[in-house]
Amino acid sequence: MRELRIDAVLDELSPKHDLAHVSDADCVVAMILNILSGRLALYAMQEWLSFTDVELLIGEGREADFFHDTRLGISLDHLDELGTDVVMGRIVEVYLARDDRPTEYSAHLDTTSVSLYGQYHGQDGPEVTHGFSKDKRPDLKQLIFGLVLHGSAGIPLVSDVAAGNTADPVANRDLLARLGPLLPPEDEVTVVADCKAVDAVTIGRVIDQGLHIVSLVPDTFKMRGTLIEAAWEACPDLEEWPELARSPGRRKADPDKVYRGWSTVESFGIERQVVGPDGAPRPTRVDQDMRYLVVFSSRLAKRFDATLGAKLAREQAKLDTFSKAANRKGYACEADALAAANRTTARLKMLGARPVVEREERKLKRPRRGRPKKGEEAPTEVVYTVRFEVERDEEAIERHRQRASCFVLISAHTDDSTWPDARILGEYRKQFLIENHTGFRWLKSEAAVSPMFLKTTRRIRAMGLVLTLALMVRNFIQFSLHGALAKSDGGIRHPYTKKVERRLTTEMAMAWFMGIQSMRLSIAGSPWTRQTPRFRDTARQILDLLGVDDSWFTTPPQPNTS
Repeated sequence: MRELRIDAVLDELSPKHDLAHVSDADCVVAMILNILSGRLALYAMQEWLSFTDVELLIGEGREADFFHDTRLGISLDHLDELGTDVVMGRIVEVYLARDDRPTEYSAHLDTTSVSLYGQYHGQDGPEVTHGFSKDKRPDLKQLIFGLVLHGSAGIPLVSDVAAGNTADPVANRDLLARLGPLLPPEDEVTVVADCKAVDAVTIGRVIDQGLHIVSLVPDTFKMRGTLIEAAWEACPDLEEWPELARSPGRRKADPDKVYRGWSTVESFGIERQVVGPDGAPRPTRVDQDMRYLVVFSSRLAKRFDATLGAKLAREQAKLDTFSKAANRKGYACEADALAAANRTTARLKMLGARPVVEREERKLKRPRRGRPKKGEEAPTEVVYTVRFEVERDEEAIERHRQRASCFVLISAHTDDSTWPDARILGEYRKQFLIENHTGFRWLKSEAAVSPMFLKTTRRIRAMGLVLTLALMVRNFIQFSLHGALAKSDGGIRHPYTKKVERRLTTEMAMAWFMGIQSMRLSIAGSPWTRQTPRFRDTARQILDLLGVDDSWFTTPPQPNTS
């Protein structure tokens, strides 16, 4: 937190009141420490701190009783009054001004829903309401949480809490509007997002801000199928597709996951802000050259083959259902039977079915009761039934296999000399950063967002900022640890498996510090001092890799004047 200057920025924006025992920065630091330790509700923070050395963690003169839920709630109110964008933006500006920062990087953007329980007062913040639940809980009200992460470091650049019924494209544009002013003009930034960012307005705003984009073309776009067909027509032999990436399977016996690609440059209609004759910008539809990368995935091809039998069975079931229902009554003429059968076969995708119409004479019920007269014949009618001669349509199956095994990426990088196909795919594959334990999975775990026991939506918005800052600290620790390990020859032992790892998570690294205590001693009336704890060898190794001195475990932090 000191390296990221979180407490210094908060002290600068919200200085301590003369009558307050602790500052808003102290409260935020305490909440971040609590979140990184497993997170308790605000009303339990005071009790949690009573079992810790508060002075050693936060500073001299701090006591656990000062951090009651009312004081923490007031600090959240102050954060919202300052503006969560202002606070977050100032901290990000400090991070982006670091001497060791890269000037060319990606920014991963995504949104998710956060389900909430109960009723909330003071709807002057984001509205808690029903919307499309990505948690698959449509019965609960929710908020939309948006996040932008800085490249492989996973440092949050922008976060936002919006109303629960906010559409993804609208949320994406709001995040982009906050991101643009934060980025230094000399930086080369590529926005990586999911398919909800592919529309004329969003891509236009990305380009208007001088940024690039890498995203996924939605399945609903007709151009997706057209591009995949063009790729297979240009290169019918898969081996002629250049290999872009390869990764091992989940198990040793599994084959490698292979990605191959074919790219082209085509125009895409976007909406840009063009200055009119009166000098005012106005939205104008223009054609922008974009690069499309058709990617073949062996994993998707394997998934298609695994589900092919079930798909063929479902199509056969459609034919059986039609035959059973249609032949129960039959058709009055051959043309009607054939027309109905053709309407059914038109819906088939991978089965070839030729309808065969057969003439059938059926007996009818007698028009009157009683025994029939001698020699009286039962009335009959002629109906037409349908049966199908079914076979697999191998050409159609191959077309569907080709389409199902491919996905299409869109990018504003049209120069393949600086941005080859492999780099575009590599950047998109890093989108897991914002979805996994460096992003939403961590934020939505039991230790973080679920559920928020706060009274107002304004405090929820402020708490979203605190959670984002905690994620920033967590990812910064992991990024620093991985960077230090990359420069060394060894690794860190996993606390449970005992295997040596070179990419240990923050949680697994911090597990080596469980049970470490700092003791306060006074011998024969001497002044109270803290005794340096004894570290295990792996814990000492982690401290050395992070550049943390032992004094942090015995000396309370001094006021941050940097």
